[in-house]
Amino acid sequence: MELIEALATRRTANAFASACPPREQLTRRIEAATWAPNPRLTQPWRFEVLAGEERARLGEHLAAAIERDAGSPDRALRLADSTRVKVLRSPVIVVVIQRGDGADSERTLEDYAACACATQNLLLAAHAEGLAARWSTGEMATMPAAREYFALGAGDRIIAYVYVGYPVAGAPARRAERAPASVMFRGFAD
Repeated sequence: MELIEALATRRTANAFASACPPREQLTRRIEAATWAPNPRLTQPWRFEVLAGEERARLGEHLAAAIERDAGSPDRALRLADSTRVKVLRSPVIVVVIQRGDGADSERTLEDYAACACATQNLLLAAHAEGLAARWSTGEMATMPAAREYFALGAGDRIIAYVYVGYPVAGAPARRAERAPASVMFRGFAD
C-alpha cells in the first residue's frame, strides 16, 4: 500500500472481529511505531499489549476505582459498566505510554509529540496490514487507577489506548471529513 493511500484510507474502527491477531504481527506494528520522529532520540515510548483476560482485568481494576470514587451511585454504575465494555471492544489493546521525569518542559513536549507520532505510525502500520484500529484517550488515560495498573512513574503518562483487531466485514468505520489545509506559502517564486 502506498503511503498517501494509507493516509487517505485509514479509518477509525467501530467494530472488531473476535479473532486475535498473532503476536508476531503486533510486534511488527509496534516496531513500526518506534520509527517515529524523535528530536533528541530519547525514545520515550513504552508499549503494553493486552489480550485475552488481561483486558477484563484492566476493566475490573478501573471499574472498581470508578465505583469507589464517583459521586452518585447511578453515575458510578453507568461509568463502571461502560469501562468494562470499552476494554473488551477489540481483541487487543496497545497502550502507548510516554516515559519521562517532567524535569525539562521542552523535552516533555517533544517526547509527547514523538509518542503521538509513534501512535500514528502504529495506526498506519495496522491499516497497511489489514487490521482495524481505534485511538482512544479520555478519562481512562488520566485516572489514577490506570496509572497504578500500568505502574507509571511520576513523569509518565498514557498517550493512547489503541484498540486493534481484524475488521468486521461491512461494519462502518468513522472518518470525519477534513477541511482543506490552511497553508501560507512564503518566499516561493511562482
